[in-house]
Amino acid sequence: MSDDVQRRLLQSVYACMRPLARMLLRTGVSYQQFADAAKLAFVQEALLQSDHRGRRTNISRVAARTGLSRKEVGRIRRSIEADDANTGNYGGDSSRSGHAARALQIWHSEAEFLGLGGTPIELAMHGESPCFASLVRLAGGDIPPGAIRAELLAAQAIEETRGGRLRAIKRHFIPSDVVEEMIVGLTHIVGPALEGVDHNSSNPDQAPFFQRVAYSDRLVPSSIPMFQVQARERSTDFIQSIDDWLVAHEYPEGKNPDHLNRVAVGVFYFEGPVSSGDADR
Repeated sequence: MSDDVQRRLLQSVYACMRPLARMLLRTGVSYQQFADAAKLAFVQEALLQSDHRGRRTNISRVAARTGLSRKEVGRIRRSIEADDANTGNYGGDSSRSGHAARALQIWHSEAEFLGLGGTPIELAMHGESPCFASLVRLAGGDIPPGAIRAELLAAQAIEETRGGRLRAIKRHFIPSDVVEEMIVGLTHIVGPALEGVDHNSSNPDQAPFFQRVAYSDRLVPSSIPMFQVQARERSTDFIQSIDDWLVAHEYPEGKNPDHLNRVAVGVFYFEGPVSSGDADR
């Protein structure tokens, strides 16, 4: 693959990662947790690929393709084979979470920060331990206590009392009211869409999955509300008709065949500013 093609591909990947990074940041997922998931995905996919003789790819070849060390590839492969982590149940390592999430976890679990009944005590920002500054030091890293306090306040995980002390009001850093929508969107929209792109780009001898989009970067602004209505109504009618067809052709309740394939047709609406990459195309 030429350097120019790789550059353009990575630019597209970067564009996909920007909204993903926004969502992960809002839910308290750290870069290290994301990097761990990315590393696992690279190793898994490399292990699944065969060489030109149809033989399973060995650790050395996986290391060469991914840029990881043979030791790291071996560790990840053993973890996969032990079923400790795979694409179906990977949940990440909470010890690799962000500093704010770790501080909150320690606040709810370490004895010196707990009062009667095992509830977190209120903490002064600085002073003798236990205080918020000592909590942040225990969480590790080089992030100042003020930055951690700002992150926890923004997530509504803590509150400041009239006396200036800090009180934990949530056990987890994640705002659960928005997480479920993210999970559903990534699982049932983004994931299948990327699988379709991969299928069409890697299987030239097979019938491609259809992928269509109606796109404009020159729509008159006053027409956008009208387009929103048109898109919603027509898309709803279309998806409802597809859903009715699927229900009519599914296995009856109680019958569980040995092998099942997922199928999906998705519709989405997007609106946003024209990026520099869009303008170049």
